[in-house]
Amino acid sequence: MLRRITAAAHFAARIHADQRRRGASDVPYVNHVIEVAALVAEAGGEACEVIAALLHDVVEDSDTTLDEIEESFGSDVARLVDGMTDSPEWEGLPRPERKRRQAEHMKTAPDGVRRIKIADQTSNVRDIVRLPEAWTDDDPAQYLEGAERVVDACRGAAPWLEAAFDAAAAEAMQKIGGKV
Repeated sequence: MLRRITAAAHFAARIHADQRRRGASDVPYVNHVIEVAALVAEAGGEACEVIAALLHDVVEDSDTTLDEIEESFGSDVARLVDGMTDSPEWEGLPRPERKRRQAEHMKTAPDGVRRIKIADQTSNVRDIVRLPEAWTDDDPAQYLEGAERVVDACRGAAPWLEAAFDAAAAEAMQKIGGKV
């Protein structure tokens, strides 16, 4: 199990090596997927969920395919990553519409996908507080509203993660002045 998780961490680090978090931030992108995986693990997620959390953005952010993920990490991980991957048709849509579609998708997603999604949204919302300079070209209040919609569609999958998200959202709301 630990060997597979370590292999996934190395894979994610290689794929995201030149990527940084949004905006003006110089924070390595891989920090995000590591945080998502740690949240899933802390919430008691299965090993395949922790691995998928590490890999949840590789299909969207690289030329990596789901077939490659399945070959390297198994069909259980590939199914979870597939559940986390936005449809290519959503690319270019305004954020509120993308978040609406993500929320709709999450309503019927397996619990493992929903746990990873809550962890993903938690990490992103924490960045509103940790990296305010990264939100200069983006609207944190709009992001927070969309993230809440997505997490609401995931509720029931992981109470501990839901509480972590709620705490992060409350802190972010305070940071941006309650403009949601």
